[in-house]
Amino acid sequence: MPSGREKHHWLQWFDDWLMPITFAVVAVLVGVQVVALVPSVRTAIDAREGRFVAQPTAAIEHALASASAVVTLSASSAAEASHVEVLLNGQSLGTFTTNEMRVTVHDGDLIEFDDKSGVAVNITVENTSDNQLLLPAPGQVVTLGGQARHASLPKAEFI
Repeated sequence: MPSGREKHHWLQWFDDWLMPITFAVVAVLVGVQVVALVPSVRTAIDAREGRFVAQPTAAIEHALASASAVVTLSASSAAEASHVEVLLNGQSLGTFTTNEMRVTVHDGDLIEFDDKSGVAVNITVENTSDNQLLLPAPGQVVTLGGQARHASLPKAEFI
């Protein structure tokens, strides 16, 4: 059985070394938690740990603005559509030379059609190159001819 002096020696060692070490560890833990409350530090910690990092809204808007897709437009016949001028945001892309035309669109772009002859023609959105494009959707049809000399598809919209 240890003597009273040996018990006292262990208590003295505990007081001299373990109590300050324990206090230092707890102080560092609390200090790190306080520093982690700063948003930029929290973001850096989350990114380093591989956790979800919220993107600033400016980055999301830039990503949407840079989203693009190719829309394939198909006319009922090349002869009937040869007088249809295709416009993208008011800028002429030309007329149909075949019964198909591919147009690259970005978010908010508007595809319009001007019929110069008055001959009836149906223009269909055949497909898109991007699954993220909501509008114009494949299968949408624009009919020109007679009184309808100008028409447009819905503005391009991405998911």
